Amino acid sequence: MKTTIEFKNSELAGLANVLGGFKLKGKASLGRSVLIRKFAKKQEEISDDLVDIQKKYFETKEDGSLRVFENSDGKLIPKSKLADKKDPKKLGEKAAKELDDEIKNLNNEVSIINFSEYSPRFKALKVALEDYPYELESNSAIAYERVYDQLEQAFSKGDK
Repeated sequence: MKTTIEFKNSELAGLANVLGGFKLKGKASLGRSVLIRKFAKKQEEISDDLVDIQKKYFETKEDGSLRVFENSDGKLIPKSKLADKKDPKKLGEKAAKELDDEIKNLNNEVSIINFSEYSPRFKALKVALEDYPYELESNSAIAYERVYDQLEQAFSKGDK
């Protein structure tokens, strides 16, 4: 049995939100709760990575936090060497593209969730999703498919 499942970083928040709304009982509910907690932990790591990326392009304070313009609803201050020459409150075109590319790469990276110590709970979640009696639409159906497919792949490896 494979004891990991994989999701793109950009999927984690949506999957957690949708899974939270599923009607599950017992071990399946416990498995869902563990999975949501693992998603949240990964999202914290991704958020830290995002801040590290932003620090390459934007000014920081002495404490390492990002600087923002006063009265700007959190608009970050570009590093002077990367700022647009005509509008220094914005990143230059090249820097903005590089930042965008780095963020896209971060969002497309795969988060690997290890669940070996919670295997019975994840197995119960897989079984519950397999026979899920409620109709799902749009984002819920997509989240269901992504999670179920990953669990099915993980547990099918051990059945052979």
